[in-house]
Amino acid sequence: MRGWEQIKTRQSEVVRFLVNSYRKNRLVHAYILEGAKGVGKLSVAKNFAKMLLCESEDKICGTCRSCQMIDQEGHVNVYVIRKEGNNIKKEQIQTLQSEFSKMAAEDSAKIYIIEDADKMSVSAANSLLKFLEEPMKNTYALLLTENKQMLLPTIRSRAVVLSFKSLSQEELINQYVEAGIHQYASIVAALTQNLEEGILLAQSKRLASLVDLVLKTEDCFVKTKLDPSILLMQYQELFKEKESQFLYLKLLMIYYEDVLKLKLGQTDQLAFRVYSSSLSASEQCNTMTSCLNKLRAMLEAEKRLIANANLMLCFDQLFLQMRGGI
Repeated sequence: MRGWEQIKTRQSEVVRFLVNSYRKNRLVHAYILEGAKGVGKLSVAKNFAKMLLCESEDKICGTCRSCQMIDQEGHVNVYVIRKEGNNIKKEQIQTLQSEFSKMAAEDSAKIYIIEDADKMSVSAANSLLKFLEEPMKNTYALLLTENKQMLLPTIRSRAVVLSFKSLSQEELINQYVEAGIHQYASIVAALTQNLEEGILLAQSKRLASLVDLVLKTEDCFVKTKLDPSILLMQYQELFKEKESQFLYLKLLMIYYEDVLKLKLGQTDQLAFRVYSSSLSASEQCNTMTSCLNKLRAMLEAEKRLIANANLMLCFDQLFLQMRGGI
């Protein structure tokens, strides 16, 4: 089937499953697309919609009005939901249900795509569950997530899970190096599978500032013994953006994953490999248990940020837990 060629080179199993299901009339009403950021989940979701709505007999043409409108996210039968702030709200799911109920009598397929589906609030997830339990005719749900375990078990049980393959870290790093990215190649490779997004991130001042802050934060634990919360105060302008708050936390997690890898002798898989002296100092100051405890504390801090907790209180608590982990 046309239109899948570019995606098929990386996600052949997912594409084969969906195309065969379509051809054999075995599509189900809900799919969970699970995979790392940038592996092509949204592209597959949009192609799924094109496969059902393309106006050409030779699907997917990519040039008809329906295909173009799906690409532009303007097709009336394709509804895309994204986070508003830190999560997906109940009202967004209710609006979806209302919009689709108006089209209940139509024969053409209706598709809704939820990006970061694991970021639904509890009330939003429960509203979606009711929608999944009593699916309308010819309606299909595509839930995109990096971690299916973050979805309600009752939602997972009502959907087919399609797992996306990731490029290896070294394959990604080589692509970034070929694109002229050197110092941050291994770090952005750990952050995203999307090459274009990774290049833009690696070239931004924000990433450089946040990597520097992660290293300085670790120095507070290993060398200076200063309070890292004071350090964060110097980056208030940067931390006004929610995206920067989450990116800092993600980079800190990646750093401690590197420390664990060092302890396991996996020196060829380090994201912060160009900062070997800092990693070595951290590896000497931490046990396996303390690293794991710190990573758990970071995951809890991420949940608090998603729940709109006070920024400084959130990080104060995190740093206090990390201090106790050394």
